[in-house]
Amino acid sequence: MNILDLLGNALGGGALGVILRIGNGFFEEYKAGKDHARKLEEAKTMATIAADAAAWAAFTASQQAATVPSNVSPWCANIITLFRPFITLTLVGVATVVYFYSVGTDRSSMAEQVNFAAFNCVGWWFGDRMARKSK
Repeated sequence: MNILDLLGNALGGGALGVILRIGNGFFEEYKAGKDHARKLEEAKTMATIAADAAAWAAFTASQQAATVPSNVSPWCANIITLFRPFITLTLVGVATVVYFYSVGTDRSSMAEQVNFAAFNCVGWWFGDRMARKSK
């Protein structure tokens, strides 16, 4: 019986080792999957941070572009300050005239375009220039 016990212990230990090795492999795969998911989430977060930083940089540049240089006359400063809102209101007026002169099926698609143009123009010059994320 001594030889049978020796063979039983050797086979049992080997089989247990194989089972533990397979279990360890599954655990390593699970851990690698979790690490990959964490890295993907981190990359998405970094991309969101970069997009927000770019949006703020664009907003700052837009605000700085709207400032009038100090070395111009007050009359010229008023013209420069009112030029962009004037273009915006002119665009809204032209789009409204085009809408009221369109007929039939063109009017429904034109209404969407007029509303889009008007809200974007007014929102750009008189509202918040940061793009909001829809969630």
